[in-house]
Amino acid sequence: MTFKTRTTLVVVFLLCLTVGLGIIYIACREILSMPFRATNDTLHQRGAVITLDLLIPEGTHIDEKMTIGQVIRIRIEKPKGRLNTFVTNISESVPLKYRLLGTTVLYFFWTFLFLVFLRIFTWMRYSRALSISFLAGAIVYFFMPDLLPGRADDAIFLGWAIAFVILVQWYPKRRKLKSSHA
Repeated sequence: MTFKTRTTLVVVFLLCLTVGLGIIYIACREILSMPFRATNDTLHQRGAVITLDLLIPEGTHIDEKMTIGQVIRIRIEKPKGRLNTFVTNISESVPLKYRLLGTTVLYFFWTFLFLVFLRIFTWMRYSRALSISFLAGAIVYFFMPDLLPGRADDAIFLGWAIAFVILVQWYPKRRKLKSSHA
């Protein structure tokens, strides 16, 4: 495969990916702007297997004008449970720098546990095991209550893990390509 063919394939792939993501974005935007109550009633009348009932937060009145996106936003912003409330109340009394330190230590603790597991029970290389460990640690950290309220720290850890996985996959290929051209 020549460089020109490979470049053309990459451009076509990126174009298809961009078009596909654009279609998904437009479809999601249209779905989220639909009225919640009318859509849910229609799904019930047709006997659909999946309805929107699971999105309705407890104790919230859904009027005729609310959209699916607004209901989802209310559902996400509502506090989850007793453990989350307890951890939030405790973490408010701890200074911010210690909460950041505790959050980072907790993330690296989960990453380290996954790394140890993967290195002991598999024959993975360190780069692959470390990238999987970062991703698995970020996923576990995302779903557990932590010292910082909100999702910003979860998104940062997930973004770091995904970027590290991409870097581990991309850098050896780039180095190999450079050495073959030199």
